[in-house]
Amino acid sequence: MARSWKPRLAALSAAALAGALGLAAPAYAAALSGVSWSLSQPQPGVTGVRYTWSFTTATAGIIQSVTFTVPATTAGTPSVVDVYGLTGGSAALSGTTVTYTVTAPALVAGGTSVLVSMDGFTNTTNPGTYTSTVTTVVGGTNTDTAASNAVTLNSNTTAVNVVVARSTAFTSDTTSFTMLMDPSVFALSDETRAVHLGIATNAANGYVLNVKTSQQLTGALHAGSHFTAATPDRTTGVSSGAFANGTFGYSLATTGLGTGTSSPLTSGLYVGYVGGTGDNVVSASGPTNGDTVTVTNRAKIDYTQPADNYSATVTYTVVPSY
Repeated sequence: MARSWKPRLAALSAAALAGALGLAAPAYAAALSGVSWSLSQPQPGVTGVRYTWSFTTATAGIIQSVTFTVPATTAGTPSVVDVYGLTGGSAALSGTTVTYTVTAPALVAGGTSVLVSMDGFTNTTNPGTYTSTVTTVVGGTNTDTAASNAVTLNSNTTAVNVVVARSTAFTSDTTSFTMLMDPSVFALSDETRAVHLGIATNAANGYVLNVKTSQQLTGALHAGSHFTAATPDRTTGVSSGAFANGTFGYSLATTGLGTGTSSPLTSGLYVGYVGGTGDNVVSASGPTNGDTVTVTNRAKIDYTQPADNYSATVTYTVVPSY
C-alpha cells in the first residue's frame, strides 16, 4: 500500500512547488481593459509626435515587455517620457511594432492601470483610421491583449489647382481712314493718320505684332497707278524730312513691354508696308497687361501723282507665344 502512494505524493509535491513559484500551467491570454491610444498631433507625416497608451492589466504576472502596433510607414526613434504602473524601461520601433522593454521586470497585479508615453514618432504618411493592439509579455509569452480605440489621421493638406486660360486681347481704334489730298494745297499734299492699337496677353513668352498690306496703294481707275512703299521693309527707314513724294509708309511708337523689332522702328523713322507674310514689327518677351502701339501712316504727293482713288488693306495680327 505504501508503495502505491509514492507516485501520487511526488506529483502533488511537484505541483505544489510549481504553484508556489508561479510556474504551474502556462497562463492563458486574457483581454486588457480600458485600452486607449492617443497622438499629440494627428496629421499624416508629422514628426516629433508623442504617442500615449494606457490600459488595465487582466492577469497578474511579471511583465517583461509590452508591445504596441502602429500603422505602416510610422517612423522615428521613440524615447520613453512617462511610465506608470510598470518599472522603467526602453522603447524601440521595428516595422509596425513598438516594444517597451522593462529594465527590471517586477510582479504586476491584475487590474493595474498602466500608462506608457513616448516621444519621437513620425506619423504614417497615409491618412486613415487606425487602432493599436497592446499586448503584455510575461515569461516570453504574449499574455494579455486588446485593441485600442480608433485614431483618425486626417490629411492636413489641401491640393490647390488653378487653371489660367490662354488669353490675348487686341484693340484698334481705327477700322478705316480716308486722306483727301490735293497737290495744290501744301497742307493736303503731306498727310498722316494715326492708328492706335492695344495689346494684352498672358502668354509666358510674349508676342509679336505682324503687319502686312494687301497691296501697295493702287488706283481704282488706273490699275497702273500706285503709291510706292516708303522703304522695301522694316529694316530700312527714312527720316521725316527725307520722306519722298508719291510714297506711303508708317512709323511706330510703343509703350509697355513691347518694342520695335528694328532700329528704324525704334528710332521713329518711316518704313514701307510689305505684303505676303508681312513684317513682325513689335515683339514682347513676356506677358503684358496692356501695351499700346501707335502706327502713324503717311502719304505724300506732288503733281506727278495721278488723280485716282487709291486703296489697300493693312492687317495687324498679334501672335502670342504661350
